[in-house]
Amino acid sequence: MAVYESLRKMNAGKDCAFNGTLREFLEGEPELDETLRSAFQTISSKNPDTRIVASLKGPVKLDNISNRIIHYRDISKLAGNPVVYPYVVYDSDENGDRAILVVPYEPGGYLFARGCYYCMSEVGSDFYDSRNEIVEVCTEDPEVIVSTWERMKKDKAGMIQRRLDRAYFRNYEELKEKAIEASEDLKRRAAEELADLEDRAPVIAYYVVRWFLLKKLVYVQYMVNKNIRSSIHDGDIHRQRNQARLNSDDIPFLSYRQMWMLGSGEEEAEEAAAE
Repeated sequence: MAVYESLRKMNAGKDCAFNGTLREFLEGEPELDETLRSAFQTISSKNPDTRIVASLKGPVKLDNISNRIIHYRDISKLAGNPVVYPYVVYDSDENGDRAILVVPYEPGGYLFARGCYYCMSEVGSDFYDSRNEIVEVCTEDPEVIVSTWERMKKDKAGMIQRRLDRAYFRNYEELKEKAIEASEDLKRRAAEELADLEDRAPVIAYYVVRWFLLKKLVYVQYMVNKNIRSSIHDGDIHRQRNQARLNSDDIPFLSYRQMWMLGSGEEEAEEAAAE
């Protein structure tokens, strides 16, 4: 199914927070930073029929965990559809269907946007068949969002995405380094935020999903790299898959239990015993 029809059928209140035209969305005065508001207003002004889905909820394919593709079982402890795609702008015309997944800017946010795409478009998902009609972006510059959207009317999504990738990392090793840095930052933030927090469940779920997105990104980005397969693994996809798992394992995280124990003194005792 084309991406427009897949997104059009998402029900507000059940599958997402909003699904309608960008114009209607902006008239509702949503809480948006200036980058997103400016970009969305520009896109809407060029075509008032352009649509947006906000806070689209998505599942995690647990086969990826049970089959040990990615070693991160904490994600299976989250019920329902734990992955949330912030904003998906979409449209359809004589040139075809297109959608742009927009993640609000934060340091390292582009990595999470890429991880979201790999979850959103994996085998068995609603968007697997339309994966080549989707581009993801995370930027402080509204013009980058607008220009990316305009390019989708004439260029292939893969070519656009590779150009965006090159602005954030030069090669796979740099991508992995940045993902590890982002993960260490999540560990620090989680420790600070959760230590004195009583209602931890939603915040813990947030961090679990974020670590899963980084692991997903590091795994899949390695697997789709044909140059790595030929130059490092002599064309052996099984060796490549095994290394992809190891790369994913290198993403550090706080376990589900550690996050629940933060501030209790128990995790400090466990760390002391392990030294």
